[in-house]
Amino acid sequence: MSERVLVGAGVGTGIAIGRAFKYASAKYVPWDSDKAGSARGLMAISAAIAQVEKDLGQSAKNADPEAASILEAMKLTLSDASLLAGIKERLADGANSQRAVSGAFAGAAKALASLGEYFAARATDIEELGNRVIQVLSGEGQVDFPTEPFILVADSVGPLEMSRLANSSIVGLITSTGSATSHTAILARAANLPTVVSVLGSEFIQPEDQVIVDSSSGQVLVNPDQAELKQYREAVTKSSQLDQLSTVGLPVDLYANLGSSSEAESALAFGAQGVGLFRTELLFLGEKQAPSLEKQILEYSRLLSAFPSKRVIVRVLDLDTDKPLPFLTLTESGKYANRGFQALLANIEVLETQLEALAESSRRYLETELWVMAPMITSSKHAKAFVDLAKSYGLKNVGVMIEVPEVCQQEVLDEILETVDFVSIGTNDLTQYTLNLDRVNSAIALSDVRKPEVLGLIERVVSSSREASKPVGICGEAAGDPESAKLFIEYGVTSLSLSPALLPSLVRALRN
Repeated sequence: MSERVLVGAGVGTGIAIGRAFKYASAKYVPWDSDKAGSARGLMAISAAIAQVEKDLGQSAKNADPEAASILEAMKLTLSDASLLAGIKERLADGANSQRAVSGAFAGAAKALASLGEYFAARATDIEELGNRVIQVLSGEGQVDFPTEPFILVADSVGPLEMSRLANSSIVGLITSTGSATSHTAILARAANLPTVVSVLGSEFIQPEDQVIVDSSSGQVLVNPDQAELKQYREAVTKSSQLDQLSTVGLPVDLYANLGSSSEAESALAFGAQGVGLFRTELLFLGEKQAPSLEKQILEYSRLLSAFPSKRVIVRVLDLDTDKPLPFLTLTESGKYANRGFQALLANIEVLETQLEALAESSRRYLETELWVMAPMITSSKHAKAFVDLAKSYGLKNVGVMIEVPEVCQQEVLDEILETVDFVSIGTNDLTQYTLNLDRVNSAIALSDVRKPEVLGLIERVVSSSREASKPVGICGEAAGDPESAKLFIEYGVTSLSLSPALLPSLVRALRN
C-alpha cells in the first residue's frame, strides 16, 4: 500500500475516515432478447416504470425534505409524454424492451444536457431513471452495501442511489464526476455526509483501502500514515465535541435554510438564530393539484410557532424545470419564463393563495417576525408587482431574491431597492447565470462564487443595499463556505443562511 493524495471539489465541511467500498453505478447494457412484439414489450416497460414510480414515492416519504423534493421531481419525469412516445417509437421499430428504454432515456438526457443550465440538471437524473427501469426489466437485484462503516467510491451516484445510502452505514462519499452544485452534492450536504466530487484518480483507490475524506479542503487521502490518521481522528473528535457553538458576538446573523417545518427542531439545535430561507416547494411536489389554503396555513403555522421572537423568511413557490407540477401552466418562450416569479405570474391564483395563507399564519403567530420574498426577480417592474400584491394581503416585510445578473445593473438595482424591504442574494443561480455554467459541469465548485465577475455583482448588491438602509442576506450554498462567508461579511451582509448542519463549523471558522 502506498500513500496517495487526490483532489476534487469538496461538498460542505466535514471529515470521514473509513475503508473504501468500490461501487459501479447501475448502467445496464441491454441484451438482445427475442422480440416479443411492441404490445408485450410496452406492457413489460409500463410495469417496470410503475415499480420505479412506487419505489420513488416510498423513498420520498422516508427522505428529508431536500431529497424528497428531488425524488418527487424524478417521479414526475417518468410520466413525461415525449419520453413514453420515444419508447413506443423504438418498440415499433423492432427494438426489445431494454433497448427501447435505453434509447429513449439516453435521447431525453442528451437533449436536456444540450440546453444547459436548469434543463441540464435533470439529465443525469434521467440517465439514472433509465438504468433503474432497465434493472427492473432484467430482474437484476440491487447491490448490498456493507454493514460496517464505509466510504463509497463511485463514478457517479444519483438521487435514487443516495436515498438507498441514507439507510446504510456510509460515512463518506467520493465520486469521479459531478459538481459541488449537483443533486448528489445537494443531498450529501443535506445529510451532512463528508463528500468530495470530481476526484481525479479515484479509480486508483482499491477496495478496503484506508481513506480519509476531507470535504473542507477537497482532498482525499488514500492509505495515510499513522501520524496523519491520528491528526484527522483528533479533528473528528474535536468537531463532535463542538456540535453547537454560541452565535453571540458574531458580526452577522446566522440563519438556517429549511424545506419543511419538521426541520425546525434540528435547526434550533444547531444554533440557528432564525430561518433565512424556507423553501415552500415541498408542499407542492407530488401533488395533483395545488395544496389548499388550510393545508398551507397549517404548515406555515407550524413553522412560525417553532421560532418565537425570531425572524423567519419564507420564499414563495420557486417554479423550476427541475420540479414540474401537473397543475401549473408553463410557457415556452423567454430565458426565465418558467422560473421563479415570472412563472408565478402565469399561475397567479397559486401565488395569491400562498400569500393569503402566509398572512393568516402571521396573524396567528405575531411574536414571530415573518418576512416573505419572491424568487428570481428579473426586473424592477416585477419586484414592485410582488411587493404590492404581498402587502395587499397585509404582509409587512416583503423582499426579493437577487439571482440573475440583469437585476444587478445599478439602475435596475436602485429601482428595486426603492420598492422592497430587503433583498436576499441566491449565489447558486447568480453564479451559474453570470458564468454561463450548468449544474452538470464538473468544473463548477463553490470557488466559482469567488470569481471576480461574480464577487463584483455581490459586492455591488450589498453596497447598494446598505446605502439604501435595506437588510441584505446571502442564502446560497456559498453562505456555508467559511472562505466565501468571510468575504460576504467584509462586504457588509447582514445575514448568512445555510444548511443547519453547517452552522457549527461556520461559527468556529468565524470565531477563529
